[in-house]
Amino acid sequence: MRITHRNTVLSCWPGGETSSPQLPRSGSGTDCDRQPPAKRPFNRSCLTLWLCLVCLATGGGRAFARAPIAENVRLAINSGLKWLARQQRPDGHFPAAAQDRVAVTSLAVMAFLARGYTPISGPYSHVMNRAIDWVLSIQRHNGYFVTNGGTMYDHGIATVMLEECYGMVNHQRRKAIGRAVGRAVAFILAAQKNSRGIFAGGWRYQPQANDADISVTGWQLMALRGAGDCGAVIPASALRDGIAFVLRDAVPNGGFAYQPHGAAGRARTGTGIVALELLGKRNSPQAVSGGDYLLAHPLDPGMQFYFYAVYYCSQAANQLQGRYWRHIYPTIRRQLIQFQENDGSWTPRSGIEGQGGKVYATSMALLALCVPYNYLPLYQR
Repeated sequence: MRITHRNTVLSCWPGGETSSPQLPRSGSGTDCDRQPPAKRPFNRSCLTLWLCLVCLATGGGRAFARAPIAENVRLAINSGLKWLARQQRPDGHFPAAAQDRVAVTSLAVMAFLARGYTPISGPYSHVMNRAIDWVLSIQRHNGYFVTNGGTMYDHGIATVMLEECYGMVNHQRRKAIGRAVGRAVAFILAAQKNSRGIFAGGWRYQPQANDADISVTGWQLMALRGAGDCGAVIPASALRDGIAFVLRDAVPNGGFAYQPHGAAGRARTGTGIVALELLGKRNSPQAVSGGDYLLAHPLDPGMQFYFYAVYYCSQAANQLQGRYWRHIYPTIRRQLIQFQENDGSWTPRSGIEGQGGKVYATSMALLALCVPYNYLPLYQR
């Protein structure tokens, strides 16, 4: 990921279309001020992934059969995706409470991506494209991805989804995504807390809030990382300050808290591990201590924010590998298979998660089960 030490972002998206996002720049006299070449090739690893996904989507099930996933898990995933596709509304969104539709629709798209399906081919391409177009259509002029009552959760998740799709859509959508993500990333940077207190470097539900939490911050950091993977130059200060906030959420005896000086929790610990691992702090003492916390506190299907936890903890175990993967993921997999409904869906058990509804729970469950496929570019080790 390319970064600059200036507090600005230079857009340099693969392909170099003249309509690609042009974010504000300031200062002069540095290499980062120079415009990118008129034609910038795809990042090689992104292009390789994209070609592999196209081959998988168009080549039948033979390539999928080699994936390290048991047959009963594969059938559970396929059943869940079929159910998910049937829930889409004619305008492209997926049902959830009105304020959560952006996030839930984006998570649904990511669930299809996680199984290796793409917007350019395969049985779910039309579903994915309608959802992508709907998300693009609700972006506000200031770059914010929300409907009425929405939060920075919606914004961060939508931005991550579009970045994951960037190299897997047709030319017209790629240009639209480039413009939209450019504005979205600028909005994220403007909303980052720049105070000197314990919340510095983080993000909160609303962009104007004075405090921050690890959950919202995790999605914004993933969005910045995804933008970098797509070719955007992200300011080093934004990443450094964001990582510093996550580290302040680390609990001395293991795990991560929702806010500094709070108690550790499983979902927030998964978030902290993933953020550190994907932003260059691999095998840090805080991440490893967080992994130990998850080993000592297995997920419980009756816990609050269970489906949020299965998503982040499965990704955290994948990043840490070793004994963390061997013990954490099988527990999550067994629980999800056990509690899947006959129609292929999952039902949220806690009141707050219930706002997202069955589409939310099913998307998160599928994202967790699909981790061994390793198809989502952002989370590849």
